[in-house]
Amino acid sequence: MTDSAPLTDSQTDQLVTALRTGQTVDDAATVLGLDLPAVWARARTDTRLTIALAGRDPEAADERARVARADYLRLLALGVAPTRAQLILGAGHPGSWRGDDPAFAQACDAVSAASAPFGYTGMTRLTTERVARFLQALSQPETTVLAAAAAVGVTQAAIYQRRSRDKEFATAMDEARAAQEANRV
Repeated sequence: MTDSAPLTDSQTDQLVTALRTGQTVDDAATVLGLDLPAVWARARTDTRLTIALAGRDPEAADERARVARADYLRLLALGVAPTRAQLILGAGHPGSWRGDDPAFAQACDAVSAASAPFGYTGMTRLTTERVARFLQALSQPETTVLAAAAAVGVTQAAIYQRRSRDKEFATAMDEARAAQEANRV
């Protein structure tokens, strides 16, 4: 078996266009002079091509949500905790997706259970240094709690848990938010 040359971006774009117009992958690959093994190899890392190969339009608006859900499930499969997966994706949507879609919630639970032996078991502590960096980040204009927490490697949940049990920390957060407003002007 000979190795196929990798598909270029241009070839991939042409293939996606052909698939979007209803051509079969076999016909489109033949017309474009592409080897199917090269198509499969590119599909491993090219989300647009994968969606087109699935028979859907990668340019459709609803595909963005499908891709985000797939990325979330991929992170869970790699053993990343759900809250850490939210930080990595930079979005707070997975929690609402679970509530809105029972099938997605079941998929999340199944993937998490299957990857549990490989998951992260340690906990990132909210040390004095991290608290200082978090408060500094939070005081910057238009920085959310989620973004400030991600900047120091902790979850938003950890921040709010600390806030609820530590009055001094809650006050410091309020002061950082006030500084944020002052820095905005």
